[in-house]
Amino acid sequence: MTVFAVEYTYAQDSTELRNEHRPAHRAYLGEFLGEGSVRLLASGPTPAADGALLIFVAEDKSALNEVLANDPFSKVGALEQTDITEWNPVMGLLSQFAS
Repeated sequence: MTVFAVEYTYAQDSTELRNEHRPAHRAYLGEFLGEGSVRLLASGPTPAADGALLIFVAEDKSALNEVLANDPFSKVGALEQTDITEWNPVMGLLSQFAS
């Protein structure tokens, strides 16, 4: 399993759209809190960057891409950009997930 840091950048003028779809977005991400081939470790908004940071552990990047493509925020056009970075947390609470 590999740890990935995912940065969402929200689309301009998408506040109302995100507010409308936030319950579905959170419910969807909640499906990945347990065990599985893709697991959400942490997520939350990054207000200064008008986006969000999500930390996942996944078997591979293609499995993660499938999850991200089906996020309600992605499906309704609330995201301008999604950046995925492989990450190796060597210290702290998430280090147990390092490869």
